[in-house]
Amino acid sequence: MKYRLLSLCLLSAGVSATPFDTCPSKAFLVQGSTASMYGVNLVSGAYNEFAQNVGTNNKLNGFGFSLHDRYLYGWDYSRKDVGRVGKDYNLEAVTTTGFPDTNFYVGDVAIHENAYYVYKKGGSYGLYRVSLDENSGDYLQATRVINGSALNLNIFDMAFAPNGEAGLAYSVDSAGNLHRINVTTGASTSLGNVGQSGTFGAVYFDVENNFYISRNQDGHIYRVNIEDPSNTQLFAYGPISNTNDGARCATAPIIDEGEDPTMDYGDAPDSYGTSLNENGARHSVGDLYFGDSVSAEHLPKAQDDDNGVSFVTSIETGYDALISFTLSTNGFVNAWIDWNQDGQFQSSERIISGFSGVTGENRVLVPVPVDAVEGNTWARFRVSNNSDIAPTGGVGNGEVEDIAVSVVASSLIESSTAWQTAAFEDLWPQTGDYDFNDVVVRYRTTTGQVGNQVVQYKVEGALMAVGAGYHNAFAIRFKDIARSHVNEAGLQLTIDGSAAQHSPLEANRNEAIAVIFTNTRDMVPTQEGCKFFRTEEGCSDIQRSPIPFELTLPLATSYNASIATVDKLDPFIFAVNGHYHGPYVDSNNGRGWEVHLKNQSPTEAFDNSYLDQGDDTSTTNGYFQTASGLPWALIINTDWQHPKERVDMSIAYPEFVEFASSTGEKNVTWFENPVANYQYTINNAAQN
Repeated sequence: MKYRLLSLCLLSAGVSATPFDTCPSKAFLVQGSTASMYGVNLVSGAYNEFAQNVGTNNKLNGFGFSLHDRYLYGWDYSRKDVGRVGKDYNLEAVTTTGFPDTNFYVGDVAIHENAYYVYKKGGSYGLYRVSLDENSGDYLQATRVINGSALNLNIFDMAFAPNGEAGLAYSVDSAGNLHRINVTTGASTSLGNVGQSGTFGAVYFDVENNFYISRNQDGHIYRVNIEDPSNTQLFAYGPISNTNDGARCATAPIIDEGEDPTMDYGDAPDSYGTSLNENGARHSVGDLYFGDSVSAEHLPKAQDDDNGVSFVTSIETGYDALISFTLSTNGFVNAWIDWNQDGQFQSSERIISGFSGVTGENRVLVPVPVDAVEGNTWARFRVSNNSDIAPTGGVGNGEVEDIAVSVVASSLIESSTAWQTAAFEDLWPQTGDYDFNDVVVRYRTTTGQVGNQVVQYKVEGALMAVGAGYHNAFAIRFKDIARSHVNEAGLQLTIDGSAAQHSPLEANRNEAIAVIFTNTRDMVPTQEGCKFFRTEEGCSDIQRSPIPFELTLPLATSYNASIATVDKLDPFIFAVNGHYHGPYVDSNNGRGWEVHLKNQSPTEAFDNSYLDQGDDTSTTNGYFQTASGLPWALIINTDWQHPKERVDMSIAYPEFVEFASSTGEKNVTWFENPVANYQYTINNAAQN
């Protein structure tokens, strides 16, 4: 009896705090430079304030819940000693002996024994144990288990596991490494990395031995499998906090079915993340929801009671689908559809991201992928006060609605342009002979669409003439199409009926650039006495037909037809490295030299130092034109007859000069009015 009276004197004077009635399912979070107490629902991340001030003018840290007497114990910074909190949330002083003169912020109450453990790294500190058992001989006497140099961990809280070997506490350091601490020996074992980093200032266990860690800077609560930390899940979106610590009754389930239900769950099959075991989508119910109302439940129900989201139009591949949803109040909407029907919502399948919805009806158009699998699948819609959430995990407000939907497949529709001719003068930046027959290509483009999405380009044509002594490559840039969005596995190029020996998609580019002819001079063998291909008189080119090609360029990422238009195809030529290409071109940097249509910007490979040399006035007048507006490249929308070798365009087609200098406003049919005998034809080529 005498010892009992002595032990009571070690607590603060006055009325003793009252313990909690039960083992609470909520987690406790204490934070702030003047300690405040909160309750956190680990299922949803929702939280509420228990006490604005627990009765101290300083911090309270190293928090733990005692299963032995149902008190919360923590480190009271104002006294540099232990304190305890009961169900009235008022701090009561506990006077101990044996601790160093410092403050601790890592701690918990053991499950296997009635003792409180705290930790601080550093040789002068370490892991300490203090007995809370009034019947023990070392009651409230602190002893050091191991010094903080031998046990040197950058941790911010720890928690004891309710199951398994006794005396094991767990923590995650700032780099995301999971540590198991044997508090009897002070030994620490690294169990692997959880895949997240940061300050995990509050950690908890539940009765199933699931370990929960809360990150201060964003409030994200992760569920950690201590047997396999790589299998860590974002479990709920909790409160952002600092100067904090957490505690929980580790033998309590995280859902107390003795209380009124507060959660809303989805209805999709469990492969999508619906049940709590699968970290299903769930929300604490309140005044934010879809439709007319939201029901609360302890666990997911089999029936569908959702009524706030609907598809106004059919869900057809390649088209936009119109979605309508009604909100009870303003909130952020996120949504997913399982397009590939693999039974999961992938991040790439998010159809609505952080949409700021308003009270009443909202409508959103979403594109349906061209490769979405036809048939029945599932959609998930979530509304909350969080703008960016995953398809699974808990949120402290809002609602989740899962909807069974059906996807209809559209047919591939192809449309082709008229045939047109691209003609280039390769003496840029000089006008030179200006005969526009150095490289001549006739081609047309076919787009393949599913719905309003372009999924494929096909360019077919022929190399009509090579009147150049220089070595030029012919290429097509698909403007606004990223190289990474091309399906290279399906890319095909045939030249003269045979598969090309080179990959047409130019390497190391951000833009999609297809090189059709890597060297046009190599493609056209010339006969004795003739230097060029299909440009000279007296050469029997009648025996040599144009060289056909066909390029098929499928897209891994489809583009809306309003973006991927055929007028954004940019045919151009560039110099082949290692060959002389005139006085202005570095033969080692031939690829940096290009000729494009008038006012067309060059590609990312272009060397801007070539601009404004010779007759070029790109900087002042616009790309690839002279001071009078004459170009070095043309597109003619007809089966055009190019000038013969060394015949100036202004002689072969007198109306062309005014057409070019007027920016195409005058003499728009200049190509229909040639001067006879100055154009290349099969007849004049065969004359000897």
